[in-house]
Amino acid sequence: MENIRVRQDVALIFIVTEELKANLLQEMDKAESEMQAQIEKFDFQARTALAELQQTDLNRAMAARQQIDAERRRMDAMKQEVVERKKEIAEMEIGGEYPRGTIEGTVDIAVGDNLFEKLAGNQIVVRDGVVTEIRTMSMSAADMIIPSAQNTQDD
Repeated sequence: MENIRVRQDVALIFIVTEELKANLLQEMDKAESEMQAQIEKFDFQARTALAELQQTDLNRAMAARQQIDAERRRMDAMKQEVVERKKEIAEMEIGGEYPRGTIEGTVDIAVGDNLFEKLAGNQIVVRDGVVTEIRTMSMSAADMIIPSAQNTQDD
């Protein structure tokens, strides 16, 4: 075999513009509203279930209450993360870079290629939906994670 194609993550980097900030804030507002609706639905269902349990089995009701409280704290924490994310977005500097995730790409590696250059990775830079730059990252041998030989001798 003279060459091989391997999968590689390609980073998406968005240039911060007013349009991007507005879109991200809109996404976060929607997520916050959905989270609040879920919390309200959960609270209603929890109150109903607890009322029924309290009439039949107080021990089970107390255990259920603890589970409900734990779930409510989890949901509140998720909502708070959205609120914090909104603050971060509002403070993003116009013209700055915002990592927006990755997409899968491929790279062909052939005999004689510099492995470090091939595996260094790429970034696609986008401004308002338009690709403005494709960057090839650099990597050296020191950046590679290479498993070390394990000592198999018995002491």
